[in-house]
Amino acid sequence: MPLFPRSTTLTTDFVDDFAAFQRLVVDDAGLFGRLQNAPTTDDFVTLAVELGALRGLTFDAGDVRAAFLAARRAWIERNVA
Repeated sequence: MPLFPRSTTLTTDFVDDFAAFQRLVVDDAGLFGRLQNAPTTDDFVTLAVELGALRGLTFDAGDVRAAFLAARRAWIERNVA
């Protein structure tokens, strides 16, 4: 038995919930502003997870950090090339 039994559906739900949160942020200026005003990356990550949970969405700090780093990497690649 694996240490962390998870169904594929559960994993997909995490991805879907994080994608749903990202869409909410894009569509809601107030939500965007709250995240934009986070003083540090750690505060941003914590706030994103909390705001997602308040909306019934389940994802964790690792999901937020991975998206943050991917966006940063994409920005660098666009501006260096």
